[in-house]
Amino acid sequence: MSLDESELQSFAEQLYDAWATKTPVEPITNDTEFDTADAYEIQSRVVDRILDDGDEIAGHKLGLVSAAKQEQLGIDEPIFGYFTEGGILDEPVVQTDDLIAPRLEAEIGLVLDEDVPAPVSVTDVLSATSAVVPVVEILESRFAGWEIPSAQDVIADNTSAGKVIVGETHSDVTDVDLRMESVVVSKNGEVVSSGTGADIMGNPARAVAWLGDRLEDVDDGLEAGELVMTGGITAADDMEPGDVYHVEFGNIGSIDVRAE
Repeated sequence: MSLDESELQSFAEQLYDAWATKTPVEPITNDTEFDTADAYEIQSRVVDRILDDGDEIAGHKLGLVSAAKQEQLGIDEPIFGYFTEGGILDEPVVQTDDLIAPRLEAEIGLVLDEDVPAPVSVTDVLSATSAVVPVVEILESRFAGWEIPSAQDVIADNTSAGKVIVGETHSDVTDVDLRMESVVVSKNGEVVSSGTGADIMGNPARAVAWLGDRLEDVDDGLEAGELVMTGGITAADDMEPGDVYHVEFGNIGSIDVRAE
């Protein structure tokens, strides 16, 4: 089902207002069915409103990179969105009062130093990568209680983009086996999740190659200078004030995060 212009604009305004006011809304597909193309159009309009406020795109982000998550939300491919400079935290401290319902997950980030035009191969991605960085994403859903019935809702909500913490360590891609790169997330001294790069479509670089090809469908592409967040390696963990996290990657560094 395709939405008309007034519906596209109305849903985009709802999600932008939820983002701006930190007031959750009900999932769109509770009342209206729409396809993936419409979902990305809504996302684009929401992101444009954020940019109109003076923010700037910092990079692309992937979501639903595992087959299990895709099956759960009824889609046969990953999804993608954007994160902005305003969403990158200068310090690893998350102010939970500034968010609706934050969740933490660990990701591998690739910093690109050249454009990567489609069609994109894994070799193209690796050749264009200037650094591999540890990343913590603080996910944020604009939907009440993280009730997300469909992938289309997640896409429209800019793949639950919230805040981003980038580690200080920059590793040369030739020194890192992206598939075998491990991560363990500890919360208040106890391990809560773990994973490896192979959980990201078998190889995070493969996920980025998929992204580069898919972006061509929306007149976009992978660009020099951006950070690509390759998708959550670990399950997302609910954050509460006072929580302290230690995110330890196998070779590319670690990040400590505190929730206030």
